[in-house]
Amino acid sequence: MANIIVAELPESITDPSKVNEKARIAAKSAWLRYANETKKEAEKLDRNAVNPDIWQEQVNDVDEQTFDVIPIYAAWVPLGPNYQKDRKCLMRLLSGRKSIRDFNPPTERHPIIPKSSLDGARESVLTKNKIIRKKMALRLRLGNGEQLCAVALTKRLGGGKVPFPSVVRVAADPWIRGAISYGQEVKDIFAEIGNLCSGENGFSSGTGRIQKKYKEDFGYDGQIFYPSRLSKFLKQNPDSDSCEDNLSEDDLVSLKRIKKMVDRLQKSDKGCYGLKEPDPYLAILIADGDRIGKAISEIKTPEDHREFSKNLSEFAKIARKIVESDNNGVLVYSGGDDVLAFLPVDKCLLAARDLHDKFGTLKLLKEDPDKSKDRLTLSVGIAIAHAFEPLEDLIKYGKNAEKAAKEPNKDGQGDRNGLAVHLHKRGGGDPIRLREQWMDDSNSLDKRLDKWANMHNENELPDKAAYEMRELAEVYRNWKGTPKVDLENLIKADVKRMLKRKRPVGGEDQKILTKEIDSMLRGLDSYQKVRHLADELILARKLSDVMKMVDRNAKKPEAEI
Repeated sequence: MANIIVAELPESITDPSKVNEKARIAAKSAWLRYANETKKEAEKLDRNAVNPDIWQEQVNDVDEQTFDVIPIYAAWVPLGPNYQKDRKCLMRLLSGRKSIRDFNPPTERHPIIPKSSLDGARESVLTKNKIIRKKMALRLRLGNGEQLCAVALTKRLGGGKVPFPSVVRVAADPWIRGAISYGQEVKDIFAEIGNLCSGENGFSSGTGRIQKKYKEDFGYDGQIFYPSRLSKFLKQNPDSDSCEDNLSEDDLVSLKRIKKMVDRLQKSDKGCYGLKEPDPYLAILIADGDRIGKAISEIKTPEDHREFSKNLSEFAKIARKIVESDNNGVLVYSGGDDVLAFLPVDKCLLAARDLHDKFGTLKLLKEDPDKSKDRLTLSVGIAIAHAFEPLEDLIKYGKNAEKAAKEPNKDGQGDRNGLAVHLHKRGGGDPIRLREQWMDDSNSLDKRLDKWANMHNENELPDKAAYEMRELAEVYRNWKGTPKVDLENLIKADVKRMLKRKRPVGGEDQKILTKEIDSMLRGLDSYQKVRHLADELILARKLSDVMKMVDRNAKKPEAEI
């Protein structure tokens, strides 16, 4: 559902404010339906789960004009013969209305009641009773000391239980795919772990209907495959009221059984499979159409505008297939020209390329649809980050990458239609940031990263090549006095010496690798270019680490049973 609705009203409606009023009433009715369902669900856990007085104040004590849970702004103009002019006027009015939005100051009626952890303006409706809170912790997935107002509780619990795959499950997906390819015995172990994760427990949630492929492979939260998380679950803290620290005895028994099976999968001891633990990184992909506002402003009739919107809606459906069916990701939203998705690291570049190319095939503009100037483009930002980082930080990383994708390169070239890939290492240090415009040839950023990753997989690049190249780049940072041609030859000679330390043994493979390295070094004539190549290789190494988890079945060891 788009967040802006443009409607052409029939002539029989003489007062558009009535439509606005009905929209507000409908929004409040929907809110009350979810809120009432939430209160019933909470009271199933305990009839004293929520404070009834504060709940009543936050849910019901607003009329349609002061209803601020779902802010609604409206504007309208008479529709004349010039649709472009009328729509421009309409959007100016709407922008003006939003700039003088309704600020309803929160009334602090209960100063001793803690504020909601997610809001900060409204008081918590959760009970102070520690026994009841511990009972609620599992169902509400509460963190230690977490407080929720009526709005936050409804977001958490309203609409029934529809499990959404966790970011940890997305990060673990390549490892799971690689592991289950080992054969039936490993599949049986996964099935047994899945049985222990099913039902109500404090350590694992399901993936629901959002991602069918996850359900087929392993339809539960993936954090149990990380030894550090397993250890945290097994080390209970009785002073905490979080769901993780209040597991039942049955949960602890199940976790101990799970730990034995996970150890068997990951350790290299006799009778184990030596799969190690999953890589904890995932990709946050945010894509946005370029100059969509300008394109809409050029639409001349309501009919053309409806066709434009219809085509964007079709792309939203395509985006779901690309992300979830084709690339094992999780689509958070697709509003037409904007996409937010979580993806396994080994699939993120494939998804980005497919989204960009499919968007480019849409004939969104009616006039001159075959001319390149009328083809809209999609900028895509990808942030690769640790799954145990706060979700708000992961989203921020993704937004920064998407912003970089739309900005020109450092040389001022390539505005919009860009791909930006950022790598945020949890251990600290500056992120790796790469950005280029999309290209259709094999020298595009996504194709190069894939090529370097595959060269790592085939052991054709030294493991430390990227970091050694960073050190080499520093040698040339302030290099002066050498003609550019000679400098390029110097740099190439140094880099070649470093990259050729590991090679396939002789034959045709040797010629192929030499050709690949020559291609890699083409145009290296400055510190900036050497540093950029080093950053590409660092990022490609992360891609390679994850790819190897999927491809390990090609060199599958036999477990000694």
